[in-house]
Amino acid sequence: MEYSRKGYFITGTDTGVGKTIVTAGLAGVLRRHGIEAVAIKPVQTGALARNGELVPEDAYFYRVAAGLSHPLYQLNLYRFTPALSPHLAAKLCGEKIEPPKVIDFCRRALLRYQLTLIEGAGGLCVPLSGPEFTMADLARELSLPLIVVARIGLGTINHTVLTVAYAKSLGLEIAGIVFNGLKQQELGPAERDNPEVVARMTGVPVLGILPHLTGISVEGGVAEGLLAAVEESLSWRQLVPWLKP
Repeated sequence: MEYSRKGYFITGTDTGVGKTIVTAGLAGVLRRHGIEAVAIKPVQTGALARNGELVPEDAYFYRVAAGLSHPLYQLNLYRFTPALSPHLAAKLCGEKIEPPKVIDFCRRALLRYQLTLIEGAGGLCVPLSGPEFTMADLARELSLPLIVVARIGLGTINHTVLTVAYAKSLGLEIAGIVFNGLKQQELGPAERDNPEVVARMTGVPVLGILPHLTGISVEGGVAEGLLAAVEESLSWRQLVPWLKP
């Protein structure tokens, strides 16, 4: 099956760095500017039970933040209650993730939309179906460039440089790095210096620094101020060079 390469794989330097917020915000801004963009989460762990149904909270947040009308099954393939690595969450639920199904799910979205943002779970080394098939393997199968989401504070240099080095060792392209969650009261020497140092050490452009937004809750489905912050703080136009100013 042939498919469009117009998409990005969103990964992080760790779990909880804000991949979902960045993914949803980028999708919303792109749609605001007339691009038929969609965000998908092939595998969701830590899914929530609501009204007798298991809800993939990240995909639900995409709909709220980006104004998507898609049913959740088009945005998410596998969902599990345990907030664990996908391979382990599936095992504890008596299921097994099948990589060909995940790849096909992603490729269909890449075919269907003008631009598809695919959010992984955790970082690149996280096992999807097991050690033999990781998030990095999925990105490589899809031939998609990465957007790496990282924390801004102390420790991020090591985490981010190692993530980029590992991606490059696998032949993966990195489109840019987004630093997330900057609190102005915590803007110290490390936070001021880290982005420039990471850019110099990796050779990867920094797409911007997204501030901490108190009105955001992925679990609660609240995205207040997200699109405005993404549009103002991130160089999102670099991701869609064909878009006219």
